[in-house]
Amino acid sequence: MNLYMAEKLSQDRDTPQGWTTSVHCSYYAVFQYMKYLLAEKATPPISYEAQNSHQGESSHEFIIEKIKSKIADRSIDSARKIRDRIRNLKHHRVEADYLQKVFTNEEALDCKQEADGIMTNLRTYFNV
Repeated sequence: MNLYMAEKLSQDRDTPQGWTTSVHCSYYAVFQYMKYLLAEKATPPISYEAQNSHQGESSHEFIIEKIKSKIADRSIDSARKIRDRIRNLKHHRVEADYLQKVFTNEEALDCKQEADGIMTNLRTYFNV
């Protein structure tokens, strides 16, 4: 649903306020997909309960690092690249949510496309 909303909000040229909100949705689409992959497709899986008990670490960084470690089993270079892409998208989400950055339509569309690309790569890495 977040990816759908990111698309709708980023393509709405008549409602510029939605462009910034779409960045939030783009990131959370990736975040929720990572949680799903770890719980349902990873070997061994990491239950949602275990993902939520990250013992004081940032929950988002915990999930990003778990994804990275699963991909690193196949390619450390790919693992670092996907981690950096996810962190960059997360940075934009933080700007949208907490720093009152107003995103342009082009920036919002770029974030949506980046979320799509990350999720496509994750599907490949996890054979989904």
